[in-house]
Amino acid sequence: MFGKTIDYWLLRPLAHGRHPEAEELRQLDRNLGIESAKARFEKWNRRLGNEIPIDPAMRYLEVGCGMGEMSLALAQYGCRHVTGVDKDPHYIEIAKRLAKKAQLQDRCTFECMNVHDLPNEKEYDIVLSHEMLEHVERPGDHLRRMDGVLKSSGAGAGGVIVLAFGPLFHSPLGGHLNRFFRFRIPWIGVLFSEDALMRLRREFWRPVADEAESFEDTREGLNKMKFSEFLRYIEEIGWRTERLTVNPQLKRWPALWRLSNALLRVPLLRDYLAVSVYAIYRRP
Repeated sequence: MFGKTIDYWLLRPLAHGRHPEAEELRQLDRNLGIESAKARFEKWNRRLGNEIPIDPAMRYLEVGCGMGEMSLALAQYGCRHVTGVDKDPHYIEIAKRLAKKAQLQDRCTFECMNVHDLPNEKEYDIVLSHEMLEHVERPGDHLRRMDGVLKSSGAGAGGVIVLAFGPLFHSPLGGHLNRFFRFRIPWIGVLFSEDALMRLRREFWRPVADEAESFEDTREGLNKMKFSEFLRYIEEIGWRTERLTVNPQLKRWPALWRLSNALLRVPLLRDYLAVSVYAIYRRP
């Protein structure tokens, strides 16, 4: 806003001495279980009109599965062939432990790998990604790799991509630093110098601070993808849109929901108002 030095001194009094997530990271899976997994999945599904396909005969792949909650929920609902992949080995170990605890290890397997290391075979009927796409490097390549392992729809109900991600970087909540500050600062990543924000992160975010000098280099990573860029990636890949909902969290306030949908149709505004995206696509 005013340059890295002034931005730093403007924001410094507003930063927490300890980020709340630092405590949560010490007990990653303490509160996880099949019931919490099902609750998260049901919330995701509701925001997509309950249209996530559930079919025991289909093969599912969850990309960026984290601690495996969504994959475990699918298995709990009767899906017999579910694979979750994530590049974080600690998350994968937690997911395997949860699967064994829930006695779902025969339906749900977890592997530590990057999406770009997946085999080339078009093996999966349904590919899912939840709260991950805004964190990956080169999101366009990431989506194309998901397409590379997905079967065509054909006569069956397969060939489906299910996505949920956000907040997008250019949105009011997009800096992913709101819990780091004492109150929510809208458009923080857009309005304030990245150098100032990274300096504050290094100084105050303990004990999980790192030496990152950009949003992309942080532990969680942020790719700064705009909503318009995401739509362009989908068009280039050629997926057919089955359902696209932006900012579904606003549905509880009907007037605000209608206003949001109206403003999202304005090209100059949509990149700065699209907070979260929930979508279902089909591969022709």
